Amino acid sequence: MAHAKIDEALELFYGGDTAGAQVLLQEVGDGKLEPPAELPPLDEAAFHEALGGIRLAAQDAPGAIVAFRRMIELEVQGSADPGGHATSHAKLAEALAVDGQFEESLALFDKALQMKEQAGAQAGALLGMLYRYADVLFHRGRYKEAAEKFERALQLAENSDVDPATLANLALYHAEALKHYTAPLFLSVRMQKEMQGASPPPQVALLEKQLEGQYRQAITGFQRAAELARNARMDDTFSLQIQRSMAEMHHDASRFVKAVMARKKLVQQAEAMKVEPRELAFMLHGLGESTKEMNQPAEAAESFRKAISLKEKSGADGVSQAKTWYALGECLGASRKLESALEAFQKALGLEEAAAATDENRKSRMKKYAGAVAQVLQVLGKADEAKAAQEKANAV
Repeated sequence: MAHAKIDEALELFYGGDTAGAQVLLQEVGDGKLEPPAELPPLDEAAFHEALGGIRLAAQDAPGAIVAFRRMIELEVQGSADPGGHATSHAKLAEALAVDGQFEESLALFDKALQMKEQAGAQAGALLGMLYRYADVLFHRGRYKEAAEKFERALQLAENSDVDPATLANLALYHAEALKHYTAPLFLSVRMQKEMQGASPPPQVALLEKQLEGQYRQAITGFQRAAELARNARMDDTFSLQIQRSMAEMHHDASRFVKAVMARKKLVQQAEAMKVEPRELAFMLHGLGESTKEMNQPAEAAESFRKAISLKEKSGADGVSQAKTWYALGECLGASRKLESALEAFQKALGLEEAAAATDENRKSRMKKYAGAVAQVLQVLGKADEAKAAQEKANAV
């Protein structure tokens, strides 16, 4: 017979009352968060399930891992229900992911899914596990695998009478994973085509064709998420997130006309919602980038100026401000406003220097900004200053 107080502790924990669950476990443990002696294996397993959840909620991942490992051992001793035993493996996998032990976490998620399927679990029982698995993959940067898991979760949700809000979230997550996976590949194709000219290698054309299909799949996913969100009357911030991601997808895929249209709509939505100035600044920077790619430097410069103004007012960090000043300088240079371009590049360089960032890309940014200063000085006929700036760029 199940232990009533342990079951009540579990019910409290899963209902959101972590403190209440802990009090009950301490009562069972005679004042300690330890199970009493001679509990039946499955009752002791339930105790460790609650204990592991409490520790994870308190950000004690190592403690949660110990509790969940013991839970699984006891479930084996007590011949636990196969479906529930599979879920226990997923709990341990989550704790391992929080602790940074990703490879073991992902292996356990695989095992838990296989166990769940072998136990004949219904779609609804698999859905949550798939989502958590996909989420760990996504945050580990394994976007292709995350997209596959989110897609499977979405298919299960569609066959499980799931509410529109859940479907909207899954559609968005699947599209987001595709966006993150394809972004560097689109950039690679673009760079190779620029280097190879009109006759890139056959493998580039093949990759481009594959990316086209994934681009369309992602855009369809974003559009579907937006429709489901409207039907579910979800918060406007969700729609804003979809619009932003869809605009970024268009830009990554070099659909710059669509990207500009999507980003203009995004800015309008953000302004109507009165989002934080810093967040709006990033959206305006994105609009500037897409507009610049359409060879409209003057219009792009206006977006960058607005972004700079908002970043300065909102106290954005120097690295962020420098990026927008540099982008503005590029637009001014393209418009042959060389003195203004020089000022923008110098501003970017000064902000980057003052920021003293420690990330691995700092040197490349410094070299780029200093090189741009040197190049404009050279065009302006200031040879000595250009030489000094170039030496500075080379010394970075």
